[in-house]
Amino acid sequence: MAGVGAAELTQLQQGMTDQQKIMFVSQYGSEKKDRTVALILSLLVGVLGVDRFYVGDIALGVLKLLTFGVCGILAVIDWFLIMGRADDFNRNKAREIAAAIKPS
Repeated sequence: MAGVGAAELTQLQQGMTDQQKIMFVSQYGSEKKDRTVALILSLLVGVLGVDRFYVGDIALGVLKLLTFGVCGILAVIDWFLIMGRADDFNRNKAREIAAAIKPS
């Protein structure tokens, strides 16, 4: 699964003025999560749930923190899932920002 593509971002920007597009790109750029950072966090400190906190999954982050990744099992599973979760976070954040900026 690839990250949020330029086509998706362009589609979200349809109907926006140039100033709104600049606001969208600026805000999205500052709030998006990097897939590689998520994977590195998962590999290094995944048993503490830091990777899940990074992508906004607070409940699962707390679970992993309190149980040491359920004895490492969830940490290993997240090595394969966390990049997709970062993509989901970015996609949802882009939609949220676009909805806030777009005219009604």
